[in-house]
Amino acid sequence: MGKKPINLEKQRAAMESMGDKGWRAFQDNDFEKAIGFYEKALELAEEVSDHGALAVFSSYQGISLAGIGEKEKAVAAFQRAIETAHQYGLSKVEAHASLLLAEQYRDDGLADDAIACFLRALDAAYTCDDRNGMEIAFGNLGRLYLEKGWAEQSIEWFRHAIEVREDTPNKAAWLGSLGLAYTELGLYDDANDYFTRAFNEAGLNNDRKTQAICRGSQGNSLFEAKRYEEAAQCYEEALTLSEKADDQRRVGIWLGNIGNAWLKRGDLTKAVENCQRAVELAKAQEDQQSAAAHLDSLGDCYFAQGDLGLALERYQEALGISKEIADRQGQRIYLSNLGKTYQQMGQLQPAFDFFSSAIELFDEQRSAIKADDLKTSFQNRGQDMYRDMVKVCLSMGKRVEALEYVGRAKSRALLDLLSNSPIDVSQLDDSGDESLQKLIHHESDLRNQIAHFERLFWQGSGGAGGSGGSDSGTRGAAIPTEDSQRIYAEWRDVVNQLRRRHPNYASLVCASTLTFSEISCLWNEVRTTSGADFLLSRDTAIVEFYWTDQYMLSAALWHGASQPALNLITDTEKLTVLEEDLANFLEMSATEGWEVPVSLCKRLYKGLFGDVLNDLPAGINHLLLVPHGSLFHLPFSALHDGTSYVCQRFATSYLPTTSLIPVLAKAQAEVQQNTENTQDSSAPYLVSAISDYSITRKEGVVFSSRLRSAAGLDDLSYTLEEAQTIFDLGKLTSTRSKMLTNQEVKDSLPELFSKYPVVHFAGHAVFNPDEPLASGLVLADGSILTAAAILQGNALRTHCGKLLVLSACQTGVNKVTAGGEILGLARALMYAGMPNLVLSLWEVADRSTATLMKDFHSAWQGGKIPIYEALRQAQIQALHNGHPIHAWAPFIHMGID
Repeated sequence: MGKKPINLEKQRAAMESMGDKGWRAFQDNDFEKAIGFYEKALELAEEVSDHGALAVFSSYQGISLAGIGEKEKAVAAFQRAIETAHQYGLSKVEAHASLLLAEQYRDDGLADDAIACFLRALDAAYTCDDRNGMEIAFGNLGRLYLEKGWAEQSIEWFRHAIEVREDTPNKAAWLGSLGLAYTELGLYDDANDYFTRAFNEAGLNNDRKTQAICRGSQGNSLFEAKRYEEAAQCYEEALTLSEKADDQRRVGIWLGNIGNAWLKRGDLTKAVENCQRAVELAKAQEDQQSAAAHLDSLGDCYFAQGDLGLALERYQEALGISKEIADRQGQRIYLSNLGKTYQQMGQLQPAFDFFSSAIELFDEQRSAIKADDLKTSFQNRGQDMYRDMVKVCLSMGKRVEALEYVGRAKSRALLDLLSNSPIDVSQLDDSGDESLQKLIHHESDLRNQIAHFERLFWQGSGGAGGSGGSDSGTRGAAIPTEDSQRIYAEWRDVVNQLRRRHPNYASLVCASTLTFSEISCLWNEVRTTSGADFLLSRDTAIVEFYWTDQYMLSAALWHGASQPALNLITDTEKLTVLEEDLANFLEMSATEGWEVPVSLCKRLYKGLFGDVLNDLPAGINHLLLVPHGSLFHLPFSALHDGTSYVCQRFATSYLPTTSLIPVLAKAQAEVQQNTENTQDSSAPYLVSAISDYSITRKEGVVFSSRLRSAAGLDDLSYTLEEAQTIFDLGKLTSTRSKMLTNQEVKDSLPELFSKYPVVHFAGHAVFNPDEPLASGLVLADGSILTAAAILQGNALRTHCGKLLVLSACQTGVNKVTAGGEILGLARALMYAGMPNLVLSLWEVADRSTATLMKDFHSAWQGGKIPIYEALRQAQIQALHNGHPIHAWAPFIHMGID
């Protein structure tokens, strides 16, 4: 007899019946029974070749297996579901099964496997336009990236999660997650904004649990910003909300955070009590990550009490847990705290080892950040750790390592910026991508708003009714406090989103800082194949500064030095005096008619340099200065060694980091090679001068809702004379030199900038300390060529640049972050392709500036001597002519040539 034929209808009905029974058992959390029913349903689905049912039942069988702890079998079931769905083109089922497997990997601590699965789920969800699946994948990818320390990338995932479904019920969760990402990046104001929006969104649904999370997370952001009273209030509110929602896990979290707030406010008893309760609750809830965080907080309490042994025990326990659950952000914190404790105990070797491990993790997380402003804010968060590490190195006599960590302590955003090719977001193709189109249009709208704010008529010295004939004789402009700061911040954020969509974004590199060995090689490595020049001239010494709240360090290094010469001040009283002297010098030198006493110049010399310059070998006549903090605003050439001013012994140049030297040298070598290839060794000048600002005084302009002015800018009497002299010198170098005046500057400078190696600008400039990207050169019609337009909009760009001279006020003033990053016009102009800049540190007098600039260009003559030496000679000439520091010291050279 033959095999009895299968009754497909009957078999299908039986399959569906088993599936329904499995579902009911699953709903009742009776996973053992559900597994049995699904096993039978799968056998029947095989018999009737129902591939969709096979995939679906495999998925639910996997969930049931996971419910009884059979993780390996659960994974196998999910994988079977994914393979079946993919094979038969069942995209929605494939997306669902991939999400389930990804969540299983995530819960098992397998972050990389989880990310791969969520990405696969995302692809499948895109195929069938499953927006719910897309949202789940986006949100989970954001959380995983954030846990791995990739905060910048997580922001994009969370934004996609919000945008993919207009009616998403999870909006509050994703807004709160954005707040967490911005907190990790150190952008606390942005974080607080997102937490507030998330809290309000959750309130619309009366979701107390989510509200508690948002308010407590806002407390964390305020705590990081050292606003402890406000943080404590947020924690108390979050605790009340979590208690009402019966969320015991987060009750413990907020108790621990309240303990931290008491610690910062000096009540150690309450701090310990709350942290201990938090640890107990976290362990009871089997919440390992929270337990580690609370143990760390308890360690902080014991550290503050002086019980370093107990502090070590708690930090070690926290570190052990964080390693078990692969919490790299936690590891970084706990390693640093162990280093701090061993340092306090005087056990320097383990302190060095733990700090070293913490810094490696910190740098690893920093390297995952691509946007330069986010790198800067993140770097600020690590300053205490670097400060302590440098101090440990110095205590151990490790001078070389100390200098290396000083280099790593300083933000490298500009270094990364100059190490990569520019990304032009205007080249993005928005076809077929609705979200990209929205971003491009939003960026354009914001740019138009910024253009409106930039076209300001800055208030001159003539007052609100000043006449057109006034002449203050300075090349600066007073800037109002503008609410355009908010628009700039929003615009930067949108530009960063667009940059992340650019195909070249993923290939951006994170540059490494130079090791001591690599710095030592700068005097031996040649720039070009001809071997005519080294990366650094051997008459140059590097002097690096590092000024923290606990000490001031200066270190000098030169060709052939086996280790740096150091000057270290740790005495609190001496540091206070030095800080006061610096503040007095900066105020007095920047004020016309107020002469700086030589005694003050001598004290600053002694405090900042100590004896390190006495150790320099004969033949050193150039100091390459790497300042830190407010030292960027100090004209070192005006310090006095007791016999003469620094400029009478040394030429000086500035750089934000030593690691820029090979980058700038490479750029110059390429320019030189291109010049040799074109057989044109001349260096034509583009001289731009604006003397007539009368159009700005014809009518008053509304700056904002809070500020109006009827005054414009004063004319500058000597700029055209200065420009003509320099243009005549430029013609001696090259007949292709060109001069632009007044309105011609706006019309032609952006286009011609890329065609001239030497560019000189004389006119008004403005520095905006609240929004450094709004700083820039004021053109004849009152509009401003801003740092933002140069840095983000590529308004100026050159590949043949040798030198840019800005004969205007405060062009060398930058906002300096806690991590040592400079934000302002200098940063933008180096990015534009100019490796050497001559800039000013304060408002400069029109006539004396014109004289100094003539002397500078006469000495330099297109490159016959180094730029820094030409500037030094001009300053010495002004000094011999009896000019005060205010007149000859403000101009500095930034670069290496």
